[in-house]
Amino acid sequence: MLITAAVVPGPPALVAELMGSAAPELDELRRAADRVLSQATSDLVAASDDSPSPGSASVQLVVVGPGQPGEFKAAGPVSFASFGRDVSVPALVEGEQSAPELPTPLMVARYLASRDIAAHPEHADLWASARWITTSNADATALGEHLGADDYRVALILVADGAACHGPKAPRAQDARAEAYDDGVCAALASGQPGRLARIDIDLGDELGATGPQVYPVLVAAAGSNWIGEVLWRGAPYGVGWAVAAWRRPATSATVAQA
Repeated sequence: MLITAAVVPGPPALVAELMGSAAPELDELRRAADRVLSQATSDLVAASDDSPSPGSASVQLVVVGPGQPGEFKAAGPVSFASFGRDVSVPALVEGEQSAPELPTPLMVARYLASRDIAAHPEHADLWASARWITTSNADATALGEHLGADDYRVALILVADGAACHGPKAPRAQDARAEAYDDGVCAALASGQPGRLARIDIDLGDELGATGPQVYPVLVAAAGSNWIGEVLWRGAPYGVGWAVAAWRRPATSATVAQA
């Protein structure tokens, strides 16, 4: 059963140590991502405490990024050396090794996990037992249906980027449709309504280089109804639309910004 969800972007630029003197440009984005992940893991801790069988075995943290369907080992150390700087993220479990082909969105999520653990050591066990998954298309819906029906209480972390066509410095050719597309995505995320998120134009998203359409079906299928949505941050500082958002049940709807 899904009890809470968070959406974060997955660019390597989120890794402050990779950005050198430009790192402060994304400090607000990092702080928003920190808040939303901290709140999601805190909600999961609370759900574990409220369970008839308290403990980490009754809850599950699931991180989902875009890509060919697969599940990865990510509890070991992660290196960002391939991005130009020898930046390493420590292991979640001593002695574990991460998959050498760990996809970039999951690598970035591992970096954010390390920040959450540094601020909240009590979350370490949840991250150590997390699942790390990539998905797309029909597999994403099937994954969401499974998570929604699971006996575990699930916190879902989606790693998703918006349109990659904002302005002349964007990774893709500038496209006038990008702003309206990302406006629609953020409005759907803020609404907390799975139906609105399901109506996002997948084909247009693909044309604009957005990865969100690959993973949003997981949230749509797992969520059911009756959520409160919040967008904590949005922008396109490097030509790609990025957003940080939270979906929470009404009973746990205290604003994430207070976390």
